Amino acid sequence: EENQGIPRFHYGTHYSSSATVLHYLMRLEPFTEQLVKLQSGKFDVPDRLFHSIQESWLSASGATNNMADVKELIPEFFYLPDMFMNRNRFNFGSKQTGETLDDVGLPKWAHNDPHEFIRKHAKALE
Repeated sequence: EENQGIPRFHYGTHYSSSATVLHYLMRLEPFTEQLVKLQSGKFDVPDRLFHSIQESWLSASGATNNMADVKELIPEFFYLPDMFMNRNRFNFGSKQTGETLDDVGLPKWAHNDPHEFIRKHAKALE
């Protein structure tokens, strides 16, 4: 079945790359510095930065018809709660909606607790 004239296919681009790792680990050094280098000395546009589990899922799952987003989860999603916290207080800017980016938005079932997110996420993998 085709979607708006586009035939089905698995991946239209590389689904795992160092840029994906930097995207997800941008709140932790030395990954922050490497991401800034990759983006010509500054953070990318805030709307494209990793800021929400829900929005990342919607984008990568195809729910938003974003055929280019094929990021896969990195292992840190199952053991590293610090990747969701902006402990270094980096200024990631604000989205077009005015939302200021800081910690990653987590699902309701995580109760805004990165440790709980990791615990339940890892348990689901088991």
